[in-house]
Amino acid sequence: MVALTNNGLAKKVNILCLLAAVVIILVLPLKKEVWYDETVSILCSKGISHNSQNIFSATTVLSSSAIDSLNTSKDVFKATLVDNGNSFLYNIGLHWFTQLLGNRITTYMLFSKLCAIATLIAFYFLCNLFFKNNLFAALAIILLATDIGFIAMSHEIRAYSMGILFVTLAAIYCYKYLFVGEKPAWLFLTGLFSVAALLSHFLTVYIIIVFLVVLLFKKYASLFSLKNILAVLLPAGIFAVYFYFSYTGISTMNMQNHAIQEKFTNRSFDIGEVIFRSMKIMAINFKVAFPAFRDNRVLFSASFLFVLFLYVAGIKAALTAPDKRNLHLLFILGVFSSVFLVLLSIKSQHYASLYFRYYSFGLPFSSLFVAYLLYVFYKNAKINTVVKAGLWIVILIPACALFVISLKNDQPQLQYNHVAVADEIVKNKVVKIEVPSWRDALLLQSVLPKGYKIDYFRNGSPDFTLYTANDTEKIPVIREDK
Repeated sequence: MVALTNNGLAKKVNILCLLAAVVIILVLPLKKEVWYDETVSILCSKGISHNSQNIFSATTVLSSSAIDSLNTSKDVFKATLVDNGNSFLYNIGLHWFTQLLGNRITTYMLFSKLCAIATLIAFYFLCNLFFKNNLFAALAIILLATDIGFIAMSHEIRAYSMGILFVTLAAIYCYKYLFVGEKPAWLFLTGLFSVAALLSHFLTVYIIIVFLVVLLFKKYASLFSLKNILAVLLPAGIFAVYFYFSYTGISTMNMQNHAIQEKFTNRSFDIGEVIFRSMKIMAINFKVAFPAFRDNRVLFSASFLFVLFLYVAGIKAALTAPDKRNLHLLFILGVFSSVFLVLLSIKSQHYASLYFRYYSFGLPFSSLFVAYLLYVFYKNAKINTVVKAGLWIVILIPACALFVISLKNDQPQLQYNHVAVADEIVKNKVVKIEVPSWRDALLLQSVLPKGYKIDYFRNGSPDFTLYTANDTEKIPVIREDK
Protein backbone atom coordinates (compact mmCIF):
# COMPACT_ATOMS: atom_id res chain seq x y z
CA MET A 1 0.00 0.00 0.00
CA VAL A 2 2.92 2.35 0.69
CA ALA A 3 4.07 2.19 -2.93
CA LEU A 4 0.63 3.14 -4.14
CA THR A 5 0.18 6.07 -1.77
CA ASN A 6 3.69 7.58 -1.79
CA ASN A 7 2.82 11.12 -2.82
CA GLY A 8 6.16 11.91 -4.45
CA LEU A 9 6.28 8.79 -6.63
CA ALA A 10 2.54 8.69 -7.24
CA LYS A 11 2.40 12.32 -8.40
CA LYS A 12 5.15 11.68 -10.97
CA VAL A 13 3.42 8.54 -12.24
CA ASN A 14 0.06 10.34 -12.40
CA ILE A 15 1.54 13.16 -14.47
CA LEU A 16 3.27 10.65 -16.78
CA CYS A 17 -0.07 8.87 -17.28
CA LEU A 18 -1.74 12.21 -17.96
CA LEU A 19 0.88 12.98 -20.62
CA ALA A 20 0.39 9.50 -22.12
CA ALA A 21 -3.36 10.14 -22.19
CA VAL A 22 -2.80 13.44 -24.01
CA VAL A 23 -0.64 11.64 -26.59
CA ILE A 24 -3.41 9.05 -27.13
CA ILE A 25 -5.89 11.84 -27.86
CA LEU A 26 -3.50 13.67 -30.20
CA VAL A 27 -2.51 10.56 -32.17
CA LEU A 28 -5.91 8.91 -32.57
CA PRO A 29 -7.80 8.30 -34.77
CA LEU A 30 -5.50 6.64 -37.26
CA LYS A 31 -7.99 7.57 -39.99
CA LYS A 32 -10.81 10.11 -40.10
CA GLU A 33 -13.88 10.54 -42.27
CA VAL A 34 -16.68 13.10 -41.90
CA TRP A 35 -20.32 12.08 -41.40
CA TYR A 36 -23.64 13.95 -41.60
CA ASP A 37 -23.90 15.39 -38.07
CA GLU A 38 -20.32 16.68 -38.36
CA THR A 39 -21.18 18.51 -41.58
CA VAL A 40 -24.01 20.23 -39.66
CA SER A 41 -21.50 21.43 -37.04
CA ILE A 42 -19.09 22.63 -39.73
CA LEU A 43 -21.82 24.56 -41.53
CA CYS A 44 -23.30 26.06 -38.36
CA SER A 45 -19.85 27.29 -37.32
CA LYS A 46 -19.77 29.18 -40.65
CA GLY A 47 -23.19 30.74 -40.08
CA ILE A 48 -24.88 28.32 -42.47
CA SER A 49 -28.07 26.49 -41.52
CA HIS A 50 -29.95 23.83 -43.46
CA ASN A 51 -32.18 26.68 -44.68
CA SER A 52 -29.30 28.81 -46.00
CA GLN A 53 -29.31 27.12 -49.38
CA ASN A 54 -32.83 28.51 -49.87
CA ILE A 55 -31.36 32.04 -49.85
CA PHE A 56 -29.67 31.21 -53.15
CA SER A 57 -32.44 29.09 -54.64
CA ALA A 58 -33.25 31.63 -57.36
CA THR A 59 -29.72 31.76 -58.76
CA THR A 60 -27.53 29.34 -60.68
CA VAL A 61 -24.21 31.04 -59.90
CA LEU A 62 -22.81 31.53 -56.41
CA SER A 63 -19.52 33.21 -55.48
CA SER A 64 -17.32 32.24 -52.57
CA SER A 65 -17.59 35.80 -51.23
CA ALA A 66 -21.40 35.48 -51.04
CA ILE A 67 -21.02 32.34 -48.89
CA ASP A 68 -18.31 33.94 -46.76
CA SER A 69 -20.63 36.87 -46.03
CA LEU A 70 -22.60 34.47 -43.78
CA ASN A 71 -19.50 33.66 -41.74
CA THR A 72 -20.23 35.98 -38.79
CA SER A 73 -20.94 35.42 -35.11
CA LYS A 74 -24.47 36.73 -35.58
CA ASP A 75 -25.16 34.23 -38.35
CA VAL A 76 -23.65 31.41 -36.27
CA PHE A 77 -26.26 32.16 -33.61
CA LYS A 78 -29.02 32.24 -36.23
CA ALA A 79 -27.83 28.98 -37.79
CA THR A 80 -27.75 27.32 -34.36
CA LEU A 81 -31.35 28.36 -33.72
CA VAL A 82 -32.50 27.12 -37.12
CA ASP A 83 -30.75 23.80 -36.49
CA ASN A 84 -32.43 23.21 -33.08
CA GLY A 85 -30.91 25.69 -30.63
CA ASN A 86 -28.41 23.14 -29.32
CA SER A 87 -24.59 23.42 -29.11
CA PHE A 88 -24.33 27.20 -29.44
CA LEU A 89 -21.19 27.49 -27.30
CA TYR A 90 -19.51 24.80 -29.37
CA ASN A 91 -20.58 26.33 -32.69
CA ILE A 92 -19.39 29.83 -31.78
CA GLY A 93 -16.15 28.44 -30.33
CA LEU A 94 -15.50 26.45 -33.50
CA HIS A 95 -16.29 29.58 -35.54
CA TRP A 96 -13.64 31.68 -33.79
CA PHE A 97 -11.15 28.79 -33.71
CA THR A 98 -11.29 28.24 -37.47
CA GLN A 99 -11.28 31.98 -38.12
CA LEU A 100 -7.92 32.01 -36.38
CA LEU A 101 -6.39 28.74 -37.60
CA GLY A 102 -8.10 28.05 -40.93
CA ASN A 103 -10.62 25.61 -42.37
CA ARG A 104 -8.69 22.38 -42.73
CA ILE A 105 -10.56 19.33 -41.48
CA THR A 106 -7.69 18.69 -39.06
CA THR A 107 -8.33 22.13 -37.57
CA TYR A 108 -12.03 21.38 -37.05
CA MET A 109 -11.03 18.12 -35.38
CA LEU A 110 -8.30 19.81 -33.31
CA PHE A 111 -10.92 21.91 -31.53
CA SER A 112 -12.53 18.76 -30.12
CA LYS A 113 -9.12 17.27 -29.31
CA LEU A 114 -8.16 20.35 -27.31
CA CYS A 115 -11.46 20.10 -25.40
CA ALA A 116 -10.65 16.44 -24.65
CA ILE A 117 -7.13 17.31 -23.50
CA ALA A 118 -8.53 20.06 -21.28
CA THR A 119 -10.99 17.45 -19.93
CA LEU A 120 -8.11 15.12 -19.04
CA ILE A 121 -6.33 17.92 -17.18
CA ALA A 122 -9.54 18.84 -15.32
CA PHE A 123 -10.11 15.13 -14.66
CA TYR A 124 -6.62 14.90 -13.14
CA PHE A 125 -7.58 17.57 -10.59
CA LEU A 126 -10.95 15.90 -9.98
CA CYS A 127 -9.17 12.60 -9.32
CA ASN A 128 -6.86 14.27 -6.81
CA LEU A 129 -9.89 15.41 -4.81
CA PHE A 130 -10.77 11.72 -4.41
CA PHE A 131 -7.34 10.06 -4.29
CA LYS A 132 -4.99 12.71 -2.85
CA ASN A 133 -2.33 11.91 -5.47
CA ASN A 134 -2.11 8.14 -5.03
CA LEU A 135 -1.61 5.86 -8.02
CA PHE A 136 -5.29 5.08 -8.46
CA ALA A 137 -5.60 8.56 -10.01
CA ALA A 138 -3.33 7.29 -12.80
CA LEU A 139 -5.64 4.29 -13.23
CA ALA A 140 -8.69 6.55 -13.53
CA ILE A 141 -6.93 8.73 -16.13
CA ILE A 142 -5.96 5.74 -18.25
CA LEU A 143 -9.45 4.24 -17.96
CA LEU A 144 -10.95 7.47 -19.32
CA ALA A 145 -8.30 8.11 -21.98
CA THR A 146 -8.64 4.60 -23.44
CA ASP A 147 -12.44 4.57 -23.33
CA ILE A 148 -13.48 4.13 -26.95
CA GLY A 149 -16.45 6.48 -26.45
CA PHE A 150 -14.24 9.23 -25.04
CA ILE A 151 -11.70 8.77 -27.82
CA ALA A 152 -14.46 8.90 -30.45
CA MET A 153 -15.86 12.13 -28.99
CA SER A 154 -12.36 13.65 -28.77
CA HIS A 155 -12.01 13.88 -32.54
CA GLU A 156 -15.64 14.15 -33.56
CA ILE A 157 -16.64 17.54 -34.92
CA ARG A 158 -19.52 17.72 -32.49
CA ALA A 159 -20.17 19.32 -29.09
CA TYR A 160 -19.79 16.19 -26.93
CA SER A 161 -16.13 16.73 -26.06
CA MET A 162 -16.82 20.30 -24.94
CA GLY A 163 -19.82 19.15 -22.90
CA ILE A 164 -17.70 16.51 -21.13
CA LEU A 165 -15.13 19.20 -20.31
CA PHE A 166 -17.64 21.53 -18.70
CA VAL A 167 -19.41 18.85 -16.63
CA THR A 168 -15.98 17.76 -15.33
CA LEU A 169 -15.11 21.34 -14.37
CA ALA A 170 -18.53 21.79 -12.74
CA ALA A 171 -17.98 18.54 -10.81
CA ILE A 172 -14.69 19.83 -9.37
CA TYR A 173 -16.28 22.93 -7.87
CA CYS A 174 -19.48 21.16 -6.86
CA TYR A 175 -17.41 18.62 -4.90
CA LYS A 176 -15.36 21.39 -3.30
CA TYR A 177 -18.49 23.27 -2.27
CA LEU A 178 -20.09 20.12 -0.89
CA PHE A 179 -17.18 18.59 0.97
CA VAL A 180 -14.30 21.09 1.27
CA GLY A 181 -15.93 24.39 2.19
CA GLU A 182 -19.09 26.38 1.47
CA LYS A 183 -17.46 29.15 -0.53
CA PRO A 184 -19.89 31.16 -2.72
CA ALA A 185 -17.13 31.40 -5.35
CA TRP A 186 -17.16 27.61 -5.72
CA LEU A 187 -20.94 27.60 -6.00
CA PHE A 188 -20.68 30.34 -8.64
CA LEU A 189 -18.17 28.29 -10.66
CA THR A 190 -20.36 25.19 -10.32
CA GLY A 191 -23.27 27.16 -11.76
CA LEU A 192 -21.19 28.85 -14.46
CA PHE A 193 -19.65 25.62 -15.75
CA SER A 194 -23.03 23.86 -15.53
CA VAL A 195 -24.57 26.54 -17.75
CA ALA A 196 -21.58 26.29 -20.12
CA ALA A 197 -22.21 22.53 -20.31
CA LEU A 198 -25.90 23.07 -21.14
CA LEU A 199 -24.99 25.62 -23.81
CA SER A 200 -22.55 23.09 -25.26
CA HIS A 201 -25.10 20.26 -25.36
CA PHE A 202 -28.56 20.16 -23.81
CA LEU A 203 -28.20 16.51 -22.76
CA THR A 204 -25.57 17.41 -20.18
CA VAL A 205 -28.74 18.16 -18.18
CA TYR A 206 -28.69 14.65 -16.70
CA ILE A 207 -25.39 15.45 -14.95
CA ILE A 208 -26.55 18.92 -13.93
CA ILE A 209 -29.70 17.41 -12.39
CA VAL A 210 -27.55 15.21 -10.14
CA PHE A 211 -25.47 18.22 -9.06
CA LEU A 212 -28.63 20.15 -8.25
CA VAL A 213 -30.29 17.32 -6.31
CA VAL A 214 -27.15 16.59 -4.28
CA LEU A 215 -26.69 20.29 -3.50
CA LEU A 216 -30.30 20.58 -2.33
CA PHE A 217 -30.06 17.38 -0.31
CA LYS A 218 -26.71 18.14 1.38
CA LYS A 219 -26.78 21.93 1.67
CA TYR A 220 -30.44 22.89 1.75
CA ALA A 221 -30.14 24.79 5.03
CA SER A 222 -27.38 27.10 3.80
CA LEU A 223 -27.90 27.06 0.02
CA PHE A 224 -30.40 29.92 0.01
CA SER A 225 -28.33 32.49 1.86
CA LEU A 226 -27.98 35.88 0.19
CA LYS A 227 -24.36 35.24 -0.84
CA ASN A 228 -25.23 31.92 -2.43
CA ILE A 229 -28.25 33.34 -4.24
CA LEU A 230 -26.06 36.10 -5.67
CA ALA A 231 -23.46 33.48 -6.64
CA VAL A 232 -25.90 31.60 -8.89
CA LEU A 233 -27.71 34.69 -10.19
CA LEU A 234 -25.34 35.34 -13.11
CA PRO A 235 -25.20 31.71 -14.38
CA ALA A 236 -28.98 31.40 -14.07
CA GLY A 237 -29.43 34.72 -15.86
CA ILE A 238 -27.17 33.67 -18.74
CA PHE A 239 -29.14 30.48 -19.24
CA ALA A 240 -32.50 32.28 -18.96
CA VAL A 241 -31.47 34.84 -21.60
CA TYR A 242 -30.27 32.13 -23.98
CA PHE A 243 -33.41 30.07 -23.38
CA TYR A 244 -35.53 33.15 -24.20
CA PHE A 245 -33.78 33.81 -27.51
CA SER A 246 -33.45 30.13 -28.43
CA TYR A 247 -37.14 29.29 -28.00
CA THR A 248 -37.61 28.91 -31.77
CA GLY A 249 -34.66 26.51 -31.94
CA ILE A 250 -36.03 24.44 -29.06
CA SER A 251 -39.39 24.34 -30.88
CA THR A 252 -37.50 23.00 -33.90
CA MET A 253 -36.04 20.28 -31.68
CA ASN A 254 -39.55 19.31 -30.57
CA MET A 255 -40.67 19.09 -34.20
CA GLN A 256 -37.64 16.92 -35.01
CA ASN A 257 -38.53 14.62 -32.12
CA HIS A 258 -42.13 14.37 -33.36
CA ALA A 259 -40.85 13.55 -36.85
CA ILE A 260 -38.70 10.73 -35.42
CA GLN A 261 -41.66 9.48 -33.42
CA GLU A 262 -43.88 9.39 -36.53
CA LYS A 263 -41.14 7.59 -38.42
CA PHE A 264 -41.16 4.84 -35.78
CA THR A 265 -44.97 4.72 -35.44
CA ASN A 266 -45.36 1.62 -37.58
CA ARG A 267 -42.44 -0.18 -35.96
CA SER A 268 -42.71 -2.23 -32.82
CA PHE A 269 -41.51 -0.50 -29.68
CA ASP A 270 -40.46 -2.69 -26.79
CA ILE A 271 -39.68 -1.22 -23.36
CA GLY A 272 -37.67 -4.36 -22.63
CA GLU A 273 -35.49 -3.62 -25.64
CA VAL A 274 -34.96 -0.08 -24.35
CA ILE A 275 -33.78 -1.39 -20.98
CA PHE A 276 -31.51 -4.03 -22.52
CA ARG A 277 -29.85 -1.50 -24.84
CA SER A 278 -29.22 0.85 -21.97
CA MET A 279 -27.87 -1.99 -19.82
CA LYS A 280 -25.33 -2.75 -22.53
CA ILE A 281 -24.01 0.80 -22.82
CA MET A 282 -23.98 1.34 -19.07
CA ALA A 283 -22.00 -1.84 -18.47
CA ILE A 284 -19.43 -0.84 -21.10
CA ASN A 285 -19.13 2.64 -19.61
CA PHE A 286 -18.44 1.03 -16.22
CA LYS A 287 -15.64 -1.01 -17.85
CA VAL A 288 -17.49 -4.32 -17.89
CA ALA A 289 -16.61 -4.61 -21.53
CA PHE A 290 -18.01 -8.08 -22.29
CA PRO A 291 -21.23 -6.76 -23.95
CA ALA A 292 -19.09 -4.95 -26.53
CA PHE A 293 -17.84 -8.28 -27.85
CA ARG A 294 -21.17 -10.04 -28.23
CA ASP A 295 -24.75 -8.87 -28.80
CA ASN A 296 -26.66 -11.00 -26.31
CA ARG A 297 -29.43 -10.04 -23.86
CA VAL A 298 -28.30 -12.56 -21.25
CA LEU A 299 -24.81 -11.05 -21.38
CA PHE A 300 -26.25 -7.52 -21.09
CA SER A 301 -28.25 -8.53 -18.02
CA ALA A 302 -25.33 -10.36 -16.39
CA SER A 303 -22.97 -7.44 -17.01
CA PHE A 304 -25.47 -4.96 -15.59
CA LEU A 305 -25.99 -7.13 -12.49
CA PHE A 306 -22.21 -7.41 -12.13
CA VAL A 307 -21.95 -3.59 -12.04
CA LEU A 308 -24.61 -3.49 -9.32
CA PHE A 309 -22.84 -6.26 -7.42
CA LEU A 310 -19.54 -4.37 -7.51
CA TYR A 311 -21.29 -1.22 -6.30
CA VAL A 312 -22.92 -2.99 -3.34
CA ALA A 313 -19.69 -4.88 -2.56
CA GLY A 314 -17.77 -1.62 -2.67
CA ILE A 315 -20.13 0.01 -0.18
CA LYS A 316 -19.72 -2.95 2.17
CA ALA A 317 -15.92 -2.95 1.73
CA ALA A 318 -15.55 0.81 2.32
CA LEU A 319 -13.85 1.48 5.64
CA THR A 320 -14.80 5.14 6.06
CA ALA A 321 -17.88 7.30 5.62
CA PRO A 322 -16.16 9.48 2.95
CA ASP A 323 -15.37 6.34 0.92
CA LYS A 324 -19.02 5.27 1.01
CA ARG A 325 -20.14 8.80 0.16
CA ASN A 326 -17.76 9.02 -2.80
CA LEU A 327 -18.87 5.66 -4.17
CA HIS A 328 -22.52 6.69 -3.92
CA LEU A 329 -21.87 10.01 -5.66
CA LEU A 330 -19.77 8.60 -8.50
CA PHE A 331 -22.15 5.71 -9.12
CA ILE A 332 -25.16 8.03 -9.34
CA LEU A 333 -23.31 10.38 -11.71
CA GLY A 334 -22.23 7.46 -13.87
CA VAL A 335 -25.55 5.62 -13.95
CA PHE A 336 -28.05 8.47 -14.18
CA SER A 337 -27.43 8.86 -17.91
CA SER A 338 -28.98 5.41 -18.36
CA VAL A 339 -31.98 6.23 -16.18
CA PHE A 340 -32.57 9.58 -17.89
CA LEU A 341 -32.19 8.28 -21.45
CA VAL A 342 -34.38 5.25 -20.78
CA LEU A 343 -37.15 7.53 -19.53
CA LEU A 344 -36.64 9.83 -22.54
CA SER A 345 -36.83 6.88 -24.90
CA ILE A 346 -40.01 5.54 -23.28
CA LYS A 347 -41.62 8.97 -23.40
CA SER A 348 -40.76 9.46 -27.08
CA GLN A 349 -41.61 5.83 -27.98
CA HIS A 350 -38.51 5.29 -30.10
CA TYR A 351 -34.92 4.12 -29.63
CA ALA A 352 -33.12 7.21 -31.00
CA SER A 353 -32.50 8.51 -27.47
CA LEU A 354 -30.25 5.50 -26.77
CA TYR A 355 -27.49 6.79 -29.01
CA PHE A 356 -24.12 5.80 -27.44
CA ARG A 357 -22.87 9.40 -27.80
CA TYR A 358 -25.65 10.61 -25.51
CA TYR A 359 -24.10 8.65 -22.64
CA SER A 360 -20.74 10.42 -23.07
CA PHE A 361 -21.23 13.03 -20.36
CA GLY A 362 -21.18 10.36 -17.65
CA LEU A 363 -17.89 8.81 -18.81
CA PRO A 364 -15.55 10.71 -16.44
CA PHE A 365 -17.62 9.63 -13.46
CA SER A 366 -18.00 5.96 -14.43
CA SER A 367 -14.22 5.75 -15.08
CA LEU A 368 -13.49 7.41 -11.73
CA PHE A 369 -16.00 5.11 -10.01
CA VAL A 370 -14.20 2.00 -11.24
CA ALA A 371 -10.81 3.30 -10.12
CA TYR A 372 -12.23 4.36 -6.75
CA LEU A 373 -13.93 1.00 -6.31
CA LEU A 374 -10.61 -0.80 -6.80
CA TYR A 375 -9.01 1.68 -4.40
CA VAL A 376 -11.61 0.87 -1.73
CA PHE A 377 -11.13 -2.87 -2.20
CA TYR A 378 -7.36 -2.50 -2.10
CA LYS A 379 -7.46 -0.59 1.20
CA ASN A 380 -9.52 -3.27 2.90
CA ALA A 381 -7.11 -5.85 4.34
CA LYS A 382 -9.96 -8.33 4.90
CA ILE A 383 -10.54 -8.78 1.16
CA ASN A 384 -8.66 -11.73 -0.25
CA THR A 385 -5.69 -10.98 -2.52
CA VAL A 386 -7.08 -13.37 -5.13
CA VAL A 387 -10.33 -11.39 -5.23
CA LYS A 388 -8.42 -8.14 -5.71
CA ALA A 389 -6.35 -9.62 -8.52
CA GLY A 390 -9.49 -11.10 -10.06
CA LEU A 391 -11.14 -7.67 -10.24
CA TRP A 392 -8.19 -6.28 -12.17
CA ILE A 393 -8.41 -9.21 -14.58
CA VAL A 394 -12.19 -9.00 -15.03
CA ILE A 395 -12.24 -5.22 -15.49
CA LEU A 396 -8.90 -4.15 -16.97
CA ILE A 397 -8.07 -6.94 -19.42
CA PRO A 398 -11.39 -6.75 -21.35
CA ALA A 399 -11.20 -2.93 -21.32
CA CYS A 400 -7.67 -3.03 -22.74
CA ALA A 401 -8.68 -5.68 -25.27
CA LEU A 402 -11.63 -3.54 -26.40
CA PHE A 403 -9.29 -0.56 -26.84
CA VAL A 404 -6.81 -2.57 -28.94
CA ILE A 405 -9.56 -4.20 -31.04
CA SER A 406 -11.18 -0.82 -31.70
CA LEU A 407 -7.86 0.52 -33.03
CA LYS A 408 -7.42 -2.52 -35.25
CA ASN A 409 -10.98 -2.41 -36.60
CA ASP A 410 -11.23 1.37 -37.00
CA GLN A 411 -12.34 1.64 -40.62
CA PRO A 412 -14.49 4.77 -40.93
CA GLN A 413 -16.91 4.76 -43.85
CA LEU A 414 -16.48 7.43 -46.51
CA GLN A 415 -19.77 9.33 -46.37
CA TYR A 416 -18.62 12.66 -47.84
CA ASN A 417 -15.83 13.31 -50.33
CA HIS A 418 -16.03 17.12 -50.10
CA VAL A 419 -12.77 17.37 -48.14
CA ALA A 420 -10.89 15.45 -50.85
CA VAL A 421 -12.55 17.57 -53.56
CA ALA A 422 -11.52 20.75 -51.71
CA ASP A 423 -7.91 19.49 -51.66
CA GLU A 424 -8.18 18.85 -55.40
CA ILE A 425 -9.50 22.40 -55.94
CA VAL A 426 -6.56 23.94 -54.08
CA LYS A 427 -3.97 21.68 -55.72
CA ASN A 428 -5.16 22.50 -59.26
CA LYS A 429 -6.02 26.16 -58.48
CA VAL A 430 -9.61 25.67 -59.63
CA VAL A 431 -11.63 28.90 -59.75
CA LYS A 432 -14.86 27.45 -61.16
CA ILE A 433 -16.78 24.34 -60.19
CA GLU A 434 -20.20 22.89 -61.00
CA VAL A 435 -22.03 21.34 -58.05
CA PRO A 436 -25.19 19.22 -57.81
CA SER A 437 -26.77 21.40 -55.08
CA TRP A 438 -26.02 24.54 -53.10
CA ARG A 439 -25.42 22.48 -49.96
CA ASP A 440 -22.42 20.96 -51.74
CA ALA A 441 -21.12 24.44 -52.47
CA LEU A 442 -21.68 25.59 -48.88
CA LEU A 443 -19.85 22.57 -47.49
CA LEU A 444 -16.97 22.86 -49.97
CA GLN A 445 -16.49 26.51 -49.09
CA SER A 446 -16.38 25.59 -45.39
CA VAL A 447 -13.35 23.33 -45.91
CA LEU A 448 -11.48 25.51 -48.41
CA PRO A 449 -8.68 27.81 -47.16
CA LYS A 450 -9.89 31.10 -45.75
CA GLY A 451 -10.29 33.70 -48.51
CA TYR A 452 -10.09 31.19 -51.39
CA LYS A 453 -11.92 32.65 -54.41
CA ILE A 454 -14.09 30.35 -56.50
CA ASP A 455 -17.40 30.49 -58.36
CA TYR A 456 -19.98 27.73 -57.96
CA PHE A 457 -22.48 26.74 -60.65
CA ARG A 458 -25.45 24.51 -59.92
CA ASN A 459 -25.90 21.82 -62.55
CA GLY A 460 -28.15 19.22 -60.89
CA SER A 461 -25.93 16.34 -62.02
CA PRO A 462 -24.53 13.77 -59.56
CA ASP A 463 -20.97 14.98 -60.20
CA PHE A 464 -18.61 17.76 -59.29
CA THR A 465 -17.15 19.31 -62.42
CA LEU A 466 -13.84 21.09 -61.78
CA TYR A 467 -12.62 23.58 -64.38
CA THR A 468 -8.84 23.77 -64.48
CA ALA A 469 -6.74 26.01 -66.72
CA ASN A 470 -6.61 23.48 -69.55
CA ASP A 471 -9.24 20.85 -68.86
CA THR A 472 -12.26 19.73 -66.82
CA GLU A 473 -12.41 16.96 -64.25
CA LYS A 474 -15.53 15.15 -63.13
CA ILE A 475 -15.73 13.67 -59.63
CA PRO A 476 -18.84 11.75 -58.50
CA VAL A 477 -20.39 13.25 -55.36
CA ILE A 478 -20.40 11.13 -52.22
CA ARG A 479 -22.98 12.57 -49.86
CA GLU A 480 -25.01 10.59 -47.33
CA ASP A 481 -27.39 13.13 -45.82
CA LYS A 482 -29.03 11.05 -43.14
